[in-house]
Amino acid sequence: MRLLHTADWHLGKLLEGKSRLEEQRHVLGQFVSFAEETQADVVCIAGDIFDNGHPSAAAESLFYDTLKKLSNHGTRLVLVIAGNHDQPSRLEAIGPLVQEHGILIYGTPKTKLPSGKYGEFEVQSLDEGVFSAEIHGEKAVFVCVPYPSEKSLNEVLYQEEDAEEKKAADYSEKVKALFRKKAVWYEEDSVNVLVSHVFTLGCVKDGSEQGMMLGNSYLLPLEVFPKEAQYVALGHVHRPQKAVGSQGRIRYSGSPLPYRLQEAVIAKQCFLVELHPKEESKVQEYYFDNPKPIEKWVCKDYEEALRLCKEHQDRPCYVYLQIHTDTYIREEQLKELKTYKEDILEVIPLFSSQETEDVRETFLEKSFEELFFSYYKEKKGVEPEQEVVELLLGLLEKEGEDASGLDED
Repeated sequence: MRLLHTADWHLGKLLEGKSRLEEQRHVLGQFVSFAEETQADVVCIAGDIFDNGHPSAAAESLFYDTLKKLSNHGTRLVLVIAGNHDQPSRLEAIGPLVQEHGILIYGTPKTKLPSGKYGEFEVQSLDEGVFSAEIHGEKAVFVCVPYPSEKSLNEVLYQEEDAEEKKAADYSEKVKALFRKKAVWYEEDSVNVLVSHVFTLGCVKDGSEQGMMLGNSYLLPLEVFPKEAQYVALGHVHRPQKAVGSQGRIRYSGSPLPYRLQEAVIAKQCFLVELHPKEESKVQEYYFDNPKPIEKWVCKDYEEALRLCKEHQDRPCYVYLQIHTDTYIREEQLKELKTYKEDILEVIPLFSSQETEDVRETFLEKSFEELFFSYYKEKKGVEPEQEVVELLLGLLEKEGEDASGLDED
């Protein structure tokens, strides 16, 4: 079975008030081409389809059009789960219409789809969030856990009469209990896949979801994920990566576009995963071509900023412009800059007293892994190997667990 993994489309998202819909249309067109070129049997979209629960008609239209193309008249199974940005009931509402196209949509951990024909596939609904299908003569079992909020976890795991102390259990323990409850459906002779929208301990975040976190309470350790799952397709983090210590079995595909300046340097991609019963997954990376990158220009003075705007006026890009100056940028100067480069998102004058503060803000924006990379490269002259980074993050993870154990005692 060949599975194409993507997530975090965030259709309808704005960048400083500017629509990204045409860029999203471009990269989703690439994604459809990837599905065709690789002859993917299954497409998995791991949450955050839209940027909010009330997407525009144009964003919904792009989603439906892309789903239809991906399904290829029902010859390719398309699996969609909701993320924290999606409105589950709205996402599921089109379920009856898309079933004949081979599309399955899970809005909440409690969603149980009907068994039956989905496109050309016979789907057996086994439990809430669990189904099986035969693909090229091989049985595949999918466990689908859309964004598991505290509320939805309590609804799935507990009855109303259960004691409050049960419902107040640690978040990671609840998620582990839910995953274990669903993993009983995995079979030794089937392809076993888990799809969810969660944070993992040690994942490198770009800052887009920082507001969702309260300390480490929503960071899931590796032992939460069932070992029977040959591949775990995750959404929620916009940087493509392997979960630390998972040897590539657990992965974030990341978003197909950068959605903020901090993501601009990240190579956006999706994963093609080859899966067979009793075998380890094999993963290939496919890279998106960003039609309109986000850039930061730091200029020594206004004249240099104007020169760059003239030189790059015909090149599509969004620009955060920082200009070293002793005076404020005048309104007529801003108008002149935007005459040549209309997609300037922000113009920031850099006064000499600000430079120290800018360095401090940049430091605070970086993740631990990014800081370690910078420090190691400065001291050694080369970037650290990924194994070194994973080892360090693993040690920090263990130290955090030990400290947590002491606190509990």
